[in-house]
Amino acid sequence: MAVIQIIKATAEEVGITATVTNSDAKLQVQLNRLKDEANDPMALITWDLTTTLTFDVNGFLQNPTTPVTMLLMSKASSTEKEDMEAKAEEMGDLFTAFIQSLRNNLVQYNRHFDNANLITGMGYQLVPAYGLGKHSGVIGRFTMISGLDNC
Repeated sequence: MAVIQIIKATAEEVGITATVTNSDAKLQVQLNRLKDEANDPMALITWDLTTTLTFDVNGFLQNPTTPVTMLLMSKASSTEKEDMEAKAEEMGDLFTAFIQSLRNNLVQYNRHFDNANLITGMGYQLVPAYGLGKHSGVIGRFTMISGLDNC
């Protein structure tokens, strides 16, 4: 299963609508357009993901790794500072749940015995008032493995 499909399936498991966006267009315009069409909460991921391939010491391909940036957003109940901060923190908790589910879903693709590095570099930044629409959420980052179908 490809990186984008794994992310979308995992997001759906935890109640997030994940959408792949065009990084060439303005993200705020896409966010406002997609927010009206998607369920709440929603995640935006750019389609220009870069996957790295490496060999192990025996010359076998290791699992490919892909760094991902995810904008996970929702709308607060009001534009009051406290409500927007609370919604951003809620999205941080949801991002954490997503990462835990993603790790569980990646175990099946691991070609090595060490499951500790299925996802690395995980973290998020709270963004209580993002864009013109004042969406509340997090900018999450992580690097994930994916499978090798032909090896």
